Amino acid sequence: MIRLTRYEFVKIMTRKSIYLALTGLLMLLVLYAYLGHPGPMNGTSFYKPYEGAITAEKVQAAQEQLQNKGYSDEANQNRYGVFYEISLFSPEFIKNYTKTDDSGNVMERTVNVTEIHYNKPWGYLLEYIDQFGVLFMMIMILLGLAPVFAEEYALGTAALVRSSKRGKSQIVSAKLMASIVYIVLCVILFTSINLLIYWLRFGNLAGADTPIQSVGMYFQSFDYEYSPYRLSALQYYFVQLVTHLAGSLIFGCVVLWVSSLSSTAFVAIIINVAIVGVPYLAFDVMNFNPGWAKWIEEFSFSTMMRVTRLFQTPVNYSIFRVEVSYLQLYLLIMTVVTAVVVLGTYRAFRNREVFS
Repeated sequence: MIRLTRYEFVKIMTRKSIYLALTGLLMLLVLYAYLGHPGPMNGTSFYKPYEGAITAEKVQAAQEQLQNKGYSDEANQNRYGVFYEISLFSPEFIKNYTKTDDSGNVMERTVNVTEIHYNKPWGYLLEYIDQFGVLFMMIMILLGLAPVFAEEYALGTAALVRSSKRGKSQIVSAKLMASIVYIVLCVILFTSINLLIYWLRFGNLAGADTPIQSVGMYFQSFDYEYSPYRLSALQYYFVQLVTHLAGSLIFGCVVLWVSSLSSTAFVAIIINVAIVGVPYLAFDVMNFNPGWAKWIEEFSFSTMMRVTRLFQTPVNYSIFRVEVSYLQLYLLIMTVVTAVVVLGTYRAFRNREVFS
């Protein structure tokens, strides 16, 4: 079985399209990191005088600075970012500011940020998995796994493979295991390069022990401000990474299932692009947001790969009078979907040989 899995893994890794896409994606990753955010990025010196508890004196100084200088100059984001955060997390602002969820209910902060610390590198690391990491993994999974079964049909080798000594089920298992190894390697590669780039850009990874609620993505966007999870930036980074990997594996299983039903790799890629691309274009690009379609956005495959939405706010659902969190319900649905598509892949490859 190990030898068969190794053979299937080699078949995946010898596809030239993978390396062409990998080269292009890594170039985009580096160019965006250096050109999208030009100039020095280490703002430790700006935060150091204000680190620690948020006092009335710090709040007053922050408000004066923001009124005098503003916060629009990108070159001075680090300099004025500390003043913005002091004001945002000041007791007075938190007391007077309320935020509601989609149902109109007032959201409560599980964790109150009472201290200011520099943690900007983690904002960029988390942002990259949420944004570029999803694009990277989707393209690599589509190019690597869409041909796994469809190629056998297109080349006419499906019937020969199915009648071999290893039988139908063992071959499918080997393809699944090889695909899992491929996905894990892709996630490790992206994560390693992402860490290296931003360690070099910032010169440090400061603020790893600060609460996730205080980490700003895009400097002014504190996506986890109302997160119910008590995690540090480093702890959440690993949670995000594991969740991103799990989402990538689930999407990989879907791609394999579609491949087992498709006559060519091209058809499999088109169908899979539609599965993940249509919801993204509708909800994120075109702002299509009717109430009846909200569940599609909340439980799409890309949601788990992006991770952010799952840990952002304390959303709960009532299922047969049992209260479950959004994260629990999503994981339950994805577990069922994964079991269905894996079993469907075995069944499809056993029962179908020729595609017209």
